[in-house]
Amino acid sequence: MENVIEMGGGFAEAEKKPRYRLMITRHAERLPSGELSPEGIEHAKRKGEVMDEAEVLKAYVSDHKSARAFQTGDLISKESGIKSQLSREQYGTRQVKDIQYDVLEPDLYGLIPIIKLYVEEPTLEEALAVPELRALIDGAISKDKDKIVSKKDSAGNPMIDIEKLPIDIQMKIAPIRQKNQKVAFEKFLGQFPEAVHRLAMGLGHQLVEELGIVKRYSNARRNLNKPPVKDVVLNTTTHGLFTESLLREAGIFIKSDGEEVRGIHDFQSEDFGGYVQPAEAIYLDIDDPGNMPDRIPVSFEGLHRPSTGTVFIDRQKLEALNMDYVAWKESQQ
Repeated sequence: MENVIEMGGGFAEAEKKPRYRLMITRHAERLPSGELSPEGIEHAKRKGEVMDEAEVLKAYVSDHKSARAFQTGDLISKESGIKSQLSREQYGTRQVKDIQYDVLEPDLYGLIPIIKLYVEEPTLEEALAVPELRALIDGAISKDKDKIVSKKDSAGNPMIDIEKLPIDIQMKIAPIRQKNQKVAFEKFLGQFPEAVHRLAMGLGHQLVEELGIVKRYSNARRNLNKPPVKDVVLNTTTHGLFTESLLREAGIFIKSDGEEVRGIHDFQSEDFGGYVQPAEAIYLDIDDPGNMPDRIPVSFEGLHRPSTGTVFIDRQKLEALNMDYVAWKESQQ
């Protein structure tokens, strides 16, 4: 928020101080098969169109093969119109490893099919209860049953693979799937602490890398005597559960009554406001990269988040996550 100063008996808005912001974005809405839905594409474009408070926007995205994170981050950058002051071109969108679910490999990757069933089973139940959708699904099965009924449910019975349904049916099912994700999120965060840690350390490593980037960039601008006049933003586009895992491991939540919670667990509480939604971002706000605080302030976007508390990232815990990541990578070689 811009500062307000008193001038001549009245008030005026002070010039906004540019910040360095690490932006963590969940990819936009997707189809069951993985790629962005038409709604997701439009959502990512709109997000880029309002990025007018930045002069630098660099994108670091998950290298997931579906490309939904890449497309989200790249669309945000393109639609923002922000270009490098040197090349006069859009900053390149860079794919990075381990901010997608492959960070669970090799020993925890078997959780992914389990988590997906938490979402897909209730999604199918709801979809088949809608006569129009059931007729469409039955029609698709009659044409290619071996392809579509190709999974096993949690009881080991044959199950429709919603990722194999025709795209037009997937588009109708996508909102139902999105609604049911929170059940899977709650079970993942509550039942699989080692997997939560793995996601947190993958994202933590990326953020520590970016803290180094903004520090070097800040020094370079200072040496050129050309400090930023608008925000410098590094946008990391990843997947559902990564932001929540990071906040669970390294978050600090100070409630409106002053109570301090270390490690955020109840994302569905009225105080916190729910899970991070598709295309929603949180920001780590840094005033001076050369003097990093022990608690990095976190800000949110989205009208569904009430302002009933303050969130920080514990920098020491973030660095510890990075150290765990480095040790884990070394153990894999």
